[in-house]
Amino acid sequence: MVHKEYEADDPLEMRGIQIPFQSEAQLRDMALCFAEEFIREGWSQDEILKMFQNPFYQGPHLAWKQKGDAFVAGVIEEAAKIWQPLLKRRTGGQG
Repeated sequence: MVHKEYEADDPLEMRGIQIPFQSEAQLRDMALCFAEEFIREGWSQDEILKMFQNPFYQGPHLAWKQKGDAFVAGVIEEAAKIWQPLLKRRTGGQG
């Protein structure tokens, strides 16, 4: 493996940023995006809710921490209504 010294202006350096404020709509959209991603991967609604409750998943956990189980369950249900019919059609009714 090639080793290269760190350069202060390296454009590929990983950086994390903190979002200082999110509106209610932005938080909901972020949670919906996460829920849609995992619905499309075949996770169950219960598995997705547990993922939101797990601090390891920082983005989803932020939404759960701020809004709670009922809000997150509603977002997951919305994602399922959007994607599960399409996924079933694509897989011939399985999934």
